[in-house]
Amino acid sequence: MKRTLIAAVIVFAGISTADAMYVGAGPMIGEPIGIDFKVWPRQSLAFDVGLGYSWYQDSSLQAQGDLLFHSVELAANPTKDGAFSLYMGLGAQMRLTGQFQDQNLKAGLRMPLGFEYFFPGFVVSIYAEAVPIFNLGTTDQYFSGDGVFGFHYYWSGGF
Repeated sequence: MKRTLIAAVIVFAGISTADAMYVGAGPMIGEPIGIDFKVWPRQSLAFDVGLGYSWYQDSSLQAQGDLLFHSVELAANPTKDGAFSLYMGLGAQMRLTGQFQDQNLKAGLRMPLGFEYFFPGFVVSIYAEAVPIFNLGTTDQYFSGDGVFGFHYYWSGGF
């Protein structure tokens, strides 16, 4: 299962970056804490993949992927004033929980809601998001959530 997940992420990243307007990476700070990658094939559409560690409740390693729909509001002069974007999306999450000898794989459906501000020149952006999660295959807790903030450094293209 782990190999399948890793292979899917590699294929997804390769396909997504082939025609990307720009690609970014940066830290996720919050719940979970980790690293986040974002690929923009179009100005209003982005793919977001994250890998992090959650210390809350069941301490877990988690991987997540989302399709994000942005409403980018460009200023009159975006290269001078920056740009602000609200977004929402749909995605999935896989969590590896439990002790090393007795690990469980849990899945959930995500709906991220957030904002991203692009600094003038679009090399760096800051973001924050709240994510309601519907946990699959469980009877003890159907709903949970994540909340993170961070920044992305973009190394190709621009608006």
